[in-house]
Amino acid sequence: MRPMKLATVVLALTILGSATTVLADSAGRHAPSGGRGAAGAALTPDAALAWTHAADQPGDEDSTGGGRVAADAQRVFFLERGKLKAVMAGTGKTLWSSGAKLKAPLLASGGRVYAMSEDGRAVEVDAKTGKTLWTADKPVPDARKLYANGGRLYVQGSQVAAFRLADGAFLWKQGEFYGDLLFAGHYLLASSVDTGAYSSYVLHAIDVRSGKQSWQLANESLPIDVRGGIAYAAREQTIMDHALLTTLDAIDLATGKIVKSRVYNPEGVNPAAVVYYGPGQLLLQGDDVFVGYGHAVYRYPLNADPSKVRPDVYVANQARGLRYAAGPYDGRLLFSDGDGVYGVRTADGARLSYNAGLEKPIARFDLIGQGLYVAQTDGALAVVDLASGRPAMRVRTDAQVTGPTLKAGAMIIVQAKGRLLAFKEPAGLSA
Repeated sequence: MRPMKLATVVLALTILGSATTVLADSAGRHAPSGGRGAAGAALTPDAALAWTHAADQPGDEDSTGGGRVAADAQRVFFLERGKLKAVMAGTGKTLWSSGAKLKAPLLASGGRVYAMSEDGRAVEVDAKTGKTLWTADKPVPDARKLYANGGRLYVQGSQVAAFRLADGAFLWKQGEFYGDLLFAGHYLLASSVDTGAYSSYVLHAIDVRSGKQSWQLANESLPIDVRGGIAYAAREQTIMDHALLTTLDAIDLATGKIVKSRVYNPEGVNPAAVVYYGPGQLLLQGDDVFVGYGHAVYRYPLNADPSKVRPDVYVANQARGLRYAAGPYDGRLLFSDGDGVYGVRTADGARLSYNAGLEKPIARFDLIGQGLYVAQTDGALAVVDLASGRPAMRVRTDAQVTGPTLKAGAMIIVQAKGRLLAFKEPAGLSA
């Protein structure tokens, strides 16, 4: 298995299903092993904050999956009283303040920072000087996420609008998509829900040069990988499928045709003999396919016939409600029930616990370098050493954590409701 490059990978990880948003459910709570509780947390040192800044609070519609902060290797960008501000990541020193009545989402890319005006127009700002370079000529009032790719800025709301990065000129608008967007070659891949006789998922490929749809394919999720002109996507179950085994479809990116399907049945289920059975979670990394079912993950070689090979099996703590959450990351698979985090090393199957510094249920967690950053529902952030499972430090935000934990230079940035907090990344946890 090819390891992930820790220096370039910062993951926002799921506990309840989607691959991007981390929202936890504490239903079915248990008393985890591994020293979780007040005693472990009391022994954890508090982080020495380098700086804090007031920041605009997210609206009620925002969740811990989004956040309102962008960063590059040296600077942190955020909104305060409707102005876009830039501060030095290391010191918190204000560099500039720009605009008025601006709002999220934000994006930092290519020496530029992007925000939205009050009336929904994308705004491009020079990241070094704070000078506004352009304001888009067409509004997108319900924008929720920004992407910069191939000389275009994409503003995703209920539809996706494309603008020319050079001057903000409107190019095209397409679709009513949900979830994230994926860019591959000159295609934008996105998912929608068809609410006809019964709800079903549809995968769309949009040619970014023209904004026209090239193809669509029913009952396919957003691809988990694209390589060599092939998109790999998990087959989606519909109300008509009483039983569907985990199916990985290889889709020709140019035509939308399925060129090969791989069916995984690690639990040995006979679909004809069960009332209901759904597919597991799929992940493709290097030449390995990972299939997650509850507290177990199975690894298959991508290029082998799944029916003719015995998969490697990784089983976590068998607590009620535990399920695959993330990874492989640095040779570990992570599992959670919303109340604790557990791991399994892929090298030897050893079980790990990351709960010694946790006191409350989990709101979200992020992986940065060798650190596991766990935001709890009381606003406390626990920093755990991924290798040893020992708590490294904690941060008391005294407010709800409202977005992903970020890294900017050598600093860790925490988004709490109404303010940002920054502390130096623990030396032993840097990539």
